[in-house]
Amino acid sequence: MLHLRFLLAAAIVTAPLSALQEPDGPVIPQQPPTAGNEQAQPTPLDLGLPAGVQSREQRSLVTLKALRDSIAGKEGELGALQDIIDSDQDSSQRLERIAEVNVLQQEIKKLRDDFDSVATGIDVRAFGLGMDAEFDLFSEVESLLKPIVAELREATEAPREMERLRGALEYAAKHEVLAKTAVKQLTDLIQLSEAGNTSTELTDALKASRKKWMARIRELDNQRTVAEFQLEQHEARKRSVIDSMQSMSGDFFRTRGLNLLLAGLTFFGVLFGLRLAYRIVSKKMRKHSRGEREFYARLVDVLYFGFSGFAALGGALLVLYTTGDWAMLGLAILALAGLGWASKTAIPMFFEQIRLLLNLGSVREHERVLYQGLVWRVTRLSINTLFVNPNLAGGVRRVPLRDLVDLRSRASAPHEPWFPTSRNDWILLEGERLGQVVFQSPEVVRIQLLGGVLVHYPATEFIGVSFENLSSGFRIEQRFGIDYMHQSICTEKVPELMCKFVLHGLHRKFDEEHLVDLRVEFLEAAASSLDYAIIASFTGDAAPQHSQINRALQRLLVEACNQEGWVIPFKQITLHQAPTA
Repeated sequence: MLHLRFLLAAAIVTAPLSALQEPDGPVIPQQPPTAGNEQAQPTPLDLGLPAGVQSREQRSLVTLKALRDSIAGKEGELGALQDIIDSDQDSSQRLERIAEVNVLQQEIKKLRDDFDSVATGIDVRAFGLGMDAEFDLFSEVESLLKPIVAELREATEAPREMERLRGALEYAAKHEVLAKTAVKQLTDLIQLSEAGNTSTELTDALKASRKKWMARIRELDNQRTVAEFQLEQHEARKRSVIDSMQSMSGDFFRTRGLNLLLAGLTFFGVLFGLRLAYRIVSKKMRKHSRGEREFYARLVDVLYFGFSGFAALGGALLVLYTTGDWAMLGLAILALAGLGWASKTAIPMFFEQIRLLLNLGSVREHERVLYQGLVWRVTRLSINTLFVNPNLAGGVRRVPLRDLVDLRSRASAPHEPWFPTSRNDWILLEGERLGQVVFQSPEVVRIQLLGGVLVHYPATEFIGVSFENLSSGFRIEQRFGIDYMHQSICTEKVPELMCKFVLHGLHRKFDEEHLVDLRVEFLEAAASSLDYAIIASFTGDAAPQHSQINRALQRLLVEACNQEGWVIPFKQITLHQAPTA
């Protein structure tokens, strides 16, 4: 593909900087006048071949002739400028002329390169590679970005080049009309000057100006010829969108796609390989170790995580380097630099996470921590920390290390529970409803009430519910009273007989091993009765019979009164009459 500046290479001879120029258009080049062409009209370049039979090679010759004419014109203008510099004594004008000479020399070099490019069919500028003698950071960054920009340029070069050529054709057509108008105006002025017998100097100046404008017309015509030829070449090489996409995708998967695949496989292979090897070694070391891991072991873990990440990245970059894919390598380096720059604000959090991994942070192994409303045991501190609650079904959580930064753990007291209940525990909800915990997980607690009704509580809300856990043992206290007519035996005989009767009745109704203790004590002399406190303690195995025990106690107390002839009083209302006046 020809260089992007190929259009400028087709420019013939430039005019002075003060010549006709649009505000945003290029300078119209000028060709030195030749003798006897004052009245000549511009004609397109022709090699004497019949129209319509010129082949691509023949059109190339037309283009090469136009370029050669441009080079000759530039060289003639360069010689003229050098003669002026030799004869000019004004130092300021000499500097301006020298600057113009430098510009012309650069333009001549470009035209010669373009001549060789058209003749050979390759971009000869590709052979003009150089190397900087000393280190320059800006140049190094530029060289890093150059392959990426080159890829983007190559991907869009064809449409941009065609658009540039169309713009050149439009520019040449527009300015050729202006140039012909200028030539016609100058021709009319010359005729008027010759007819009016004006000074010879004025007529010669007008003729010289007309020569310049006629040279510009030829220059624009040559430029249009080169642009048309190059546009025709691009149109001939243009392919359909589907073919272009298929070709681009095929090229990608054969080159850069394969390189990216190899780099990705290398990255994950090195990362997982190192982690697998370290995991195997760590398991063997833990088998021989006792108790909590030492600080040096945690430090090795941290260094290992960093080393495995850098090794995986280095392996991927090394694959791109060995395959010579500089564009992908540059993109990867820029992406890593961007990630490093973007993560500079996360450096404090990064160091805090390192402290956590070293077991020096606010959360430490084998302690308890409150996380998402529940209590957990920190079983293992790692990239994915392991939280465990032994009292919950599925009570295992893998928590990212970053979530631990704002948490605080504490040492657990001996026999400190991890949840208020366990599975199969019997509880008394709000002092009234008796039920059994049939399932509890970090999400839900399910309770089955007597009769089979299931009640569900979110685990975090269940902790705040008022209930009594009967499975570890419970006590039932009841109040019972007899009439004042038994006042003489109320403090010793009545409690003794009442306790024996109730104890015998409970043993007949319930398992003896479930009853831990039974006491009957005189409580108080109430307003209308002598009251006793009946205190019965049971093991947790009797929890399902909690309601039955309550009812049995009342029944046994009444039966004891019936057997001993004790009167059960009823509430009496005493009326006090106010004294009369």
